[in-house]
Amino acid sequence: MNRSVLVLGLSALLAVSVASAQKVNLRFSTWAGGEGLTLLQQLAQEYGAQNPNVGVTVEVTPFADYASKVAVQLASGSGPDVGWLAEQSVPTFLKSGSLKDLSALTSDPAFNLADFPISALSLWKQGKGVYGVPFSNSPQVLFYNKDLFKQAGVSTPLQQYAKGGWDYATFRSSAKTIKDKTGAFGARIMRVDTKAWNSGTLGVLWSYGGNAYDNNLKCAVNSPASVRAFQFMYDMTFKDSSVPRPGDQTTFQGGRLGMYIDNVSFSAQLKDAAFKWGVAPLPKGPAGRITQLGQAGYVVFAKSSNPSEAQAFLKFLASPAVMARTAKFFPPPRKSVLTSKAYLGSNPAIPAAELKTALVNQLGSARVFKTSDNFLRANDIFASGIERLYQPGANVGNVLNDICKGVDGL
Repeated sequence: MNRSVLVLGLSALLAVSVASAQKVNLRFSTWAGGEGLTLLQQLAQEYGAQNPNVGVTVEVTPFADYASKVAVQLASGSGPDVGWLAEQSVPTFLKSGSLKDLSALTSDPAFNLADFPISALSLWKQGKGVYGVPFSNSPQVLFYNKDLFKQAGVSTPLQQYAKGGWDYATFRSSAKTIKDKTGAFGARIMRVDTKAWNSGTLGVLWSYGGNAYDNNLKCAVNSPASVRAFQFMYDMTFKDSSVPRPGDQTTFQGGRLGMYIDNVSFSAQLKDAAFKWGVAPLPKGPAGRITQLGQAGYVVFAKSSNPSEAQAFLKFLASPAVMARTAKFFPPPRKSVLTSKAYLGSNPAIPAAELKTALVNQLGSARVFKTSDNFLRANDIFASGIERLYQPGANVGNVLNDICKGVDGL
């Protein structure tokens, strides 16, 4: 009897050991923060509960360093299995062969690829392959501090937009008035880290008729229209003192910044904000009201040791049911989700009418940032040049010429 019990015990132990040995541990990389990160961690736990033989670890890297860090990890053989990738990094990762072809997934009728607009998928296709599935199709919006606008006695961006007067001239005058009346900075156009210089900056460039690259992917930040746009931003920084200089760590969530340009997912970081805030469309420039379409997608990295399991987890994340949940922070490309009443009411911090005006209604004029396949190296030149540009007494045109010489010389 004892021998039988011993045999049964050893068999059970062996079964547990085999099951443990077969468990797959996936690494998921992201730059999410705040409640958006909390949701992703929750989804990873739910997937593990539904699939006991798979565990998912969520790894976070700040956006400014994300692409470079993941590229280094992949090159050293220590990269993640599955994760996020931003639109500007896609050409570089495609050229290096770092992404797995997901055609087997996207051709599955149950996945319903037709639910994604063709324009949303174009960036992720190469030849007959599909190398990523977008989960966020977000025009950048303008966050504004209602309390500072009230203290300064200035109409809010949404009020000025409703009257047809929301352009970059009123953006500048509003920012200066906030600075003069409250002492707080009136606006921040680009993010704190200059490596992420394109966020916010591109909306101004495009609205002035400028660009970072031309149609042949040659550097264009020194075109006449681009120079005018950068001079505008430079003057807000040094003539008006309404925009913080590079190196200044003032953030919108701290309550001492009147306006800030970012994706709607930034709202996840305002959960505990001690001030009232809202969202509005970006201002209009000489070439129109154009905002950056901040597109990001789920990808499986080609060197993953568990490609099948990684693809299955991506399928879970990109499903309509899960995308309806992540839509609270990441405007979904799936048409069935984007056009639903549930989506417009998905973020309790942003009224549905405000979200429709600031985001959904701007999709038609939003642009994706198209980059060259050496952008990881080029971005170092752009970022260092931007730091030199935003210095007292800098010659804007000369610095931009130097940037383009460096970028085109790669």
